[in-house]
Amino acid sequence: MQLKDKRIIVTGGASGIAAGTVRAYVREGATVAVIDINDELGQQTVAEANALSDATGKATYYHCNIANQQEVFTVFEQAAKDMGGLDVLAHIAGVEKLAAAEDYKPEDLDFQFGVNINGTVYTNQAACRIFKEQEGEGNIINFSSDTASSGMAGGALYAASKGAVYAWTRTIAYEWALKYDIRANCVNPTMKTPMYDHYLNSLTDEARAKFLEAERLKVPFRGEMGDVDRDMAPVMVFLASEASGFINGQIIPVNGGRNMLRG
Repeated sequence: MQLKDKRIIVTGGASGIAAGTVRAYVREGATVAVIDINDELGQQTVAEANALSDATGKATYYHCNIANQQEVFTVFEQAAKDMGGLDVLAHIAGVEKLAAAEDYKPEDLDFQFGVNINGTVYTNQAACRIFKEQEGEGNIINFSSDTASSGMAGGALYAASKGAVYAWTRTIAYEWALKYDIRANCVNPTMKTPMYDHYLNSLTDEARAKFLEAERLKVPFRGEMGDVDRDMAPVMVFLASEASGFINGQIIPVNGGRNMLRG
């Protein structure tokens, strides 16, 4: 087991990439705190993960709004106490607000940036506090997007928020590594997820057909989005394991070659 005795917090664990990551971590022997605001789906993820495990790996659910700093600090401290410490934060939670760039309202910015930017800062800060108290190495895995560099028509705020995650991750990777032996990396996924399905469903039939054809050409390997369990989960296991112990400050694309075609 690659993650035996690892204690990991996973945010956004109720669905999508994060749920697949929870399953993989528990299967590999980790003790996992699953963070989300969707209690029903979060508990479902925990039940599915624990059903896959032997007596070593285990998942537990915690309700937490990552856009609230004090709530994040409180829940993270409790989760770390329950697990006997913390080794890895996999911060995957994120939201997407679709609209024409000229139509975004102040509340849209508050929602999108509150979760994707503030949530990244707060969860990373909470993990940093715990890592510092333990006086050992720490490992943070954040999630950005290829849209941070390519842009996203109809999703300008999402792309902007992910650009901020880029900059934040590279900054703390240097600053916190120097001061606290905490490393941080950022994953850019191209996966089939509920968020991706939501975007497809927002399009007209004609626009959806054009989008899927364009995606087929943009993703040269297999010509489609990846599968979370097959393509993403093994990478997340690697990044949480000792095998990745000297990787720091990197943007790691898991996208079938999409980014190499960026103009």
